[in-house]
Amino acid sequence: MRSRLPGWVLDLLVVALAVIPLPGQLATGEYRAQYLLSALFLLVLLGRRRFPAAAIIVACAGRAMLEAFPPHGSSSIVVFAQVPLLFVVAGATEPEWVAWAGWAGGEAVIAVREITGQPRSDYGWADFLLTSLICSVLFGAALLVTRRTRAQRLMAERARRAEADRERSATEAAAAERTRIAREMHDVVAHSLTVAVVQCVAAADDLEAGTGERAAIGRRVRAAEGACRDALEELRRMLGVLRVGAEQLSPAPRLTGLPELARTISTAGINVDLCLDGDLGGLPPGLELTCYRIVQEALTNTLKHSGARTAHVTITTVPGSLRVRVADNGTGTGLDGSGTGQGLIGMRERAAAYGGTLSAGPQPGGGYCVEAILPRGERR
Repeated sequence: MRSRLPGWVLDLLVVALAVIPLPGQLATGEYRAQYLLSALFLLVLLGRRRFPAAAIIVACAGRAMLEAFPPHGSSSIVVFAQVPLLFVVAGATEPEWVAWAGWAGGEAVIAVREITGQPRSDYGWADFLLTSLICSVLFGAALLVTRRTRAQRLMAERARRAEADRERSATEAAAAERTRIAREMHDVVAHSLTVAVVQCVAAADDLEAGTGERAAIGRRVRAAEGACRDALEELRRMLGVLRVGAEQLSPAPRLTGLPELARTISTAGINVDLCLDGDLGGLPPGLELTCYRIVQEALTNTLKHSGARTAHVTITTVPGSLRVRVADNGTGTGLDGSGTGQGLIGMRERAAAYGGTLSAGPQPGGGYCVEAILPRGERR
């Protein structure tokens, strides 16, 4: 709830004290100009929202002028109430320096009224101090309420901005997670389904030619089945992170899974030679996953595009870094080394995420090579 009076309430009070007394005062036939000016200077306060400083200054100066120059006319209680209202409106005006200017102007109006409104011999400081105290209390109450309202408004605005920042951060995090999952799904599905397709094509060729043995064809079909099951399992694991309360997920691939990956590719018709050299212990899990995915994607591209018969996978340690190299003896058809394919883009993004570099392209002596240099430190 707002603790400050709505602006229209103060506007209604201003109009009431300015307009309602006019008919009775004008009916007396005396001091009509003074009454009209008094109402006019009070109605100027209605413009305090658009022109706060000008409205307060004109209202105070006009009231002081009316008090300073006789004749003053009768001083009804309604007309006298215009002065306290001036203090209340000033205290509720923003910015605060305008409010204090209104207070000073109101004090000047009271001083002029007390000094000029009655004979000098009858003037007493007690009258001025009492009126000033009452009006200052009204001003102070309005000012405190205004400050509190301003603080609540600022807090609400900060809360709104904080909520907007949280929503923006959540959106950015969700977008980043979707990108990561899309890359993971590309790596997994492309690898597993490529293996399955190659095995199925080979089995179909053997069946059509009638040259393959039943057992060999069965092994190819089983290998394709296993690749499809692996793809489904990986999809279940990755999409499970999008569900609330997902069940226990299998761990992410590590370097220890490379021999099984090499055997899977070998069953598809490419002989994979795997060499792990150097101190590979104590690597961050994320770095091991990056190495595994780069090797997996490179071998999948070899299977899909190169027409190679052999591939050499080498992971070695160099001072402060890890070197991942996948080379084959194929033609590299469909890969120009420019990184325009999604697979190469994904590998480069994975390498860059750990402050590493990745190069890919044909080898001078034939074949195609993918090589990544990854710092051994933690992810940046």
